[in-house]
Amino acid sequence: MTAFQPDLSSALAGSACLGAWAHDPASDRIALSPVLARLLAVPAEAATGTSLTLALAAVEAEDAVRVAGVLRAAGEDGRPFEAEFRTRPGTDGARWLRLMGRCGRDPATGAVTTQGLAFDLTEGRRPVGSDAQQAQRQVNRLADHAAAMKGLVAGLRNPPLARLVDEVAVEVGHELARHLRGGGRQVH
Repeated sequence: MTAFQPDLSSALAGSACLGAWAHDPASDRIALSPVLARLLAVPAEAATGTSLTLALAAVEAEDAVRVAGVLRAAGEDGRPFEAEFRTRPGTDGARWLRLMGRCGRDPATGAVTTQGLAFDLTEGRRPVGSDAQQAQRQVNRLADHAAAMKGLVAGLRNPPLARLVDEVAVEVGHELARHLRGGGRQVH
């Protein structure tokens, strides 16, 4: 019997991972994997290094501003981050993507680079199954986001905002419980 060994390339090929990206905060240029470049309508020859503005041109306007801000902030604080955004409808329709990454400093040169992976979330956002299944998936995602908000608001030292996030989390919890009771399914 052979030992089970995870294979990174097979796992990535079977996942929603679109590949890697890297952003140079000093020049505001970004390099994209070929698949990510295609989804963002960046010409193949520019994918190895193009302006962040060009790379975000195919992103919904309000999301593009937020993603640019997240990338610039990551270059300042070095913490891991993630940002979800929507592309404008193209030949493949609109897509939901997530960038996850972290900023690091090259010890030899001192250069700062933000890099990470991109994921396609579109399949999970498309309606599939019954209305009850779709509602359950939406409530589960909402609960994930509420938990993330609670973790994020703690560092802001803003008690009124923290109270509002707590109220939202309680309401999301009630909605989650309602959906779980209504379907008679086990809680996972």
